[in-house]
Amino acid sequence: MTREEEKLASLLRSGAVDAEGLRKLEQSPDGQKVRALLGDERKLAEAVRNGDARALQDTMKTLLGTPEGQRLFRALGDMMGKK
Repeated sequence: MTREEEKLASLLRSGAVDAEGLRKLEQSPDGQKVRALLGDERKLAEAVRNGDARALQDTMKTLLGTPEGQRLFRALGDMMGKK
């Protein structure tokens, strides 16, 4: 398991993020649109593993530049704020 996967697993175990809520967000129309915008998820995972801050910033800029991305991040923030 990668360090990023371990962090997410830790958040899920701690209750900071609801696994079912994440599944619903991923399967929502906004989640599907964001997934399509991300393209090849392996490239993003590689950027995270390599600490490529520029690639991550560019990805966040792209996602937050869309209404779907903004709604998705707002929903995720709301979900995390409830715990």
